[in-house]
Amino acid sequence: MNTETTPNKKFDKAKLLFDQGLINEFKDLFDIAPYSLIAKKLNTSHIRFKAKLEDPTSLKISEVDEVAKLLNIDSLALCALVLKSHPRNKASN
Repeated sequence: MNTETTPNKKFDKAKLLFDQGLINEFKDLFDIAPYSLIAKKLNTSHIRFKAKLEDPTSLKISEVDEVAKLLNIDSLALCALVLKSHPRNKASN
């Protein structure tokens, strides 16, 4: 099995779910496309990246843009999802 095929399938699935509006939080993307794989592609520590997923607004815009490029999704839509994921922007129950 080609090692590049599996990540592409996971990235394609993440894109599909994102485009269908089934991803409600930024961190949900990484249930499909593993954060360790994304971190590797971004040339960053998977530990650092995982920590940033707890508060995705701590990510740099360039990092969010790189994730969008890897997953082939709209950068602005992904930025909006990041902002929506911030605790102060979540609706209180």
